[in-house]
Amino acid sequence: MTVLVLLAPSDYYVLLEIFIFLAVAQVIRSLTKKAGFPEIVADLLAGMLIGSYALGGLLNSLFGVQLFAVTGGLLLFANFAIVLVLFGGGLGSGFTSLRRAGLAAVGAAIGGDLAAFGLTYAVFSQFYSMDSALLIAVAAAATSAAVAISLVRGEGLRPSPGVEFFLTAAALDDVVALVLLSIVLALLSGTADPVHLTGVVLTSVVAWVVLLLASVVIVPRLFKIRVLQNAETVPFTLLFILIAIVLALGFSPIIGAYVAGLAVAESVVAQRTRELTEVLVAIFGALFFIVIGAEFDVGLLLHPAVIGLALVLAATAVIGKVVGVYPFARMRLRSAGAARAATIGMIPRGEIGLVVGAIGFGDGYLNQEMLGEVVVMAIITTLLGAVLFRLARSGFDETVPSAPT
Repeated sequence: MTVLVLLAPSDYYVLLEIFIFLAVAQVIRSLTKKAGFPEIVADLLAGMLIGSYALGGLLNSLFGVQLFAVTGGLLLFANFAIVLVLFGGGLGSGFTSLRRAGLAAVGAAIGGDLAAFGLTYAVFSQFYSMDSALLIAVAAAATSAAVAISLVRGEGLRPSPGVEFFLTAAALDDVVALVLLSIVLALLSGTADPVHLTGVVLTSVVAWVVLLLASVVIVPRLFKIRVLQNAETVPFTLLFILIAIVLALGFSPIIGAYVAGLAVAESVVAQRTRELTEVLVAIFGALFFIVIGAEFDVGLLLHPAVIGLALVLAATAVIGKVVGVYPFARMRLRSAGAARAATIGMIPRGEIGLVVGAIGFGDGYLNQEMLGEVVVMAIITTLLGAVLFRLARSGFDETVPSAPT
């Protein structure tokens, strides 16, 4: 028989750490709001300020307790936060908006990833081995769907053709990046013959499409059952079922979260679930970005070589994304302002790039300095993209409706 026991002191420290992080982020948000900084910038700065590499480390030494540390418990809550953000993003758009965005959004996702990947590889293959340059290029390719959704939410943007195109392209971008990662890992393993690579691509694409269509068809029908309509936690149960499925398929959990949001958005419980999710995101949504800031070793700022290459990496990531995305955005939205806003919103890198960096470091393809370059690149592009998006967001009002492609 299992007996409930009190948590260990370290578990309570994790909970205390989380709410200190969130409180500090709220304070910094208030201080930076007048300067026009987006909320994400404040969240990153909060993590960098009180993480273990900065003020948090000093406080840990002063009190003799490892209160500010990136532990498994903190990462669990951070991952929960990012799942909520992506789930809320899917709820806010729904499958209908995915259809309206059309093939142009698919083109923007593919074009943006391939252009950033190709340009980054061409540059960094001059500095590093082919293996390292390939993984760094993948890390530079992927737009952060989580940041994209948070930008729209933080700026209070209403649904529009431009916003729908932007969010759809950002979500599809993560799928493309994960397919690209699968191809690169196959190349690095030395087993990547053309037939195998084709199988990797087809398997990934078909699995994602089948999962999406099956979810959109099945989930709304489940909520026609009256008993399920009255159970407020059922949509969240389905959320984590879909995440378990995508993990089994080898995808990122954030893709499962977005698909779950799209599916529930087409059901009769969409509005109630949306309201509940907004409450949870309001409390925990910032945590993922805070933890990214906390994981950043501010000591890297003292290494000119790391910062220099990180700036080059950020430049190739930004240029490649702009070149690959803007033509599709312009064609679809038929407005320079809306296309510019959508393209700028695709600049931030985040969770996928950091995951790629962690895989490369764990497998020995990237060293500590290379991993630092990837992390700094993610922070630079997120800060830059968030600030520029604030300036360009009014362009979405210029969108000229066009027929779906």
